[in-house]
Amino acid sequence: MINSRIWIILLAYLTFSPITSVLAQETPEDPYSDYAHLWADSKKKKKKKKKPKKTPTVATDSLQFQSLDSLNGLTTSDSLQVATGSLQLNDSLSSADQVPQQQFQEEPIAESTELTPGNDAVTQKGAEDQLPIEDFRSGMETGGAGSFTGGFTYTEIDGDGFVGLVLSPEFKIGKVGVGLNVPILYGLDSKSVRTEIFKDGAGAARLISYIRYGVQKRDPVYVKVGQLQNTIIGYGGLINNYTNTTSYEKRKLGLHYDLNFKGIAGIEGLYSDLDPVSQNLLAIRPYIRPLSTTSIPVAKTFELGAVFVSDKDQTAIPTSDSTSTSYAFTADGISAFGFDMGITVLRVPFIQIDLFANYSKLNVKSDTLTQVAGLLTGETSFSTGSGFSAGANFRLHFIADAFSTDIRIERLTYKSNYLPQFFDASYEINKDLRILSLVGTEKMSGIYGSLTGHVLQKVQLGGSLLIPDEISDTSPAVVQVRADLERLADKFSFHGSYIKGNLTDLGDAFKFDERSLAKMRFIYHMNSFLATGVDYYWAFTPTSDGSYEATKYVMPYVGVSIQF
Repeated sequence: MINSRIWIILLAYLTFSPITSVLAQETPEDPYSDYAHLWADSKKKKKKKKKPKKTPTVATDSLQFQSLDSLNGLTTSDSLQVATGSLQLNDSLSSADQVPQQQFQEEPIAESTELTPGNDAVTQKGAEDQLPIEDFRSGMETGGAGSFTGGFTYTEIDGDGFVGLVLSPEFKIGKVGVGLNVPILYGLDSKSVRTEIFKDGAGAARLISYIRYGVQKRDPVYVKVGQLQNTIIGYGGLINNYTNTTSYEKRKLGLHYDLNFKGIAGIEGLYSDLDPVSQNLLAIRPYIRPLSTTSIPVAKTFELGAVFVSDKDQTAIPTSDSTSTSYAFTADGISAFGFDMGITVLRVPFIQIDLFANYSKLNVKSDTLTQVAGLLTGETSFSTGSGFSAGANFRLHFIADAFSTDIRIERLTYKSNYLPQFFDASYEINKDLRILSLVGTEKMSGIYGSLTGHVLQKVQLGGSLLIPDEISDTSPAVVQVRADLERLADKFSFHGSYIKGNLTDLGDAFKFDERSLAKMRFIYHMNSFLATGVDYYWAFTPTSDGSYEATKYVMPYVGVSIQF
């Protein structure tokens, strides 16, 4: 009876001892172990640090018997002593003579491939390799596969009433995005369909809001054709918050692209108007990340680029006498160039910090501009200046990316006859006026700041302010606001953007005038697919003298609004 009990005990030990040893070594992986060094108390860490436990692995020869006869030959007392000695590891069994020393195996210390809170250098390197760079210039990612909004509307244009149908579908399939804006308006006075949107330039292609492949700075190939809004080239020293379309009906069809080869080198740029005779704003920026293939932390994110800008816009602007005119100061062509650089200095789960700098120089000299400048200032010569800026962007993530925000702050320093971020939305409102504003501009410094954030990828709010240290007619400020709110309380949606340039009094920042450009859409969702709302545009139309004047469009509608 005793021998059988001993057998049962020995068999149970031999069966479950390896299993318990394995289970003792397999511990659940801590999903935050890669970043534990960020919040761990080093002092507590040292106190709690223990030597690796030794897992006793008894030599097989010490527990196995050659045959049943060898076991049966033992006396009862001898058998009990063997059993208790083998299972309890008494002095005779734990001695070096009974069990070879190599049978006690220590748990291996984490190698460089395993991240542990105690190995700070390894942890930081591993965390850096696992976290992708989020380029703040690409904006923040939003959810949804698309939407369809449209309905019957009524509006007044130039004093005439129009009824019709406005359709605004938007679809996203993989990396491809398509947006349309199709107004079909019938004039109550003219008794005909309004066709002005199809005349000149791109014609019917103006119905395309955009066709896009990829996302800028996220995908190796990014190409967008259509209306360009809030566009940035490089780090924004010359082109920032640029918009190519300032007229509701005379929309432009532009090109914006960014191509890169394995993150090592690339080229980005834009062409503001695909009308072949326009010779409109053209920008090209080749860039390189010379250390991207190395394993050097921080340094491998370094980016260096050069920006070249040219504009020879001679687009015909229709006048009231059935003739046309064009911009005076771009007839001989204007140009600009700049250099920029940026680097990511910190990248952890809840914050990323990027530093960047820009140097830019304008060249808008022409005989016409020199003559006008002489009349305004009395000087016989005119040359444009240059500017420098340096700043940082902080991208913050909260609660598993439920709340994210970008905070950008930039210090600007520029010489006389220069304005920072010269090619913005106000540039397209009236190019002659924008170029003329350089005359008399004094040497100045200022601040550019922007704030953009999203909540659960459903609410996006943002804004920016470029403000000189001393605001004046020759050193104006620029303000911009953007908002996208989708089905708040499952009933209300709002999409809008607003920009105002040449601002000499911050109290006038939100007063609509000839320096403003706005586009807003309010929607009330009656149910999951029926909706009513209103579109509001503060845009510009050509005048009889070839310039533009501010015009508002108010278009209430009843129709459908479906979110995919």
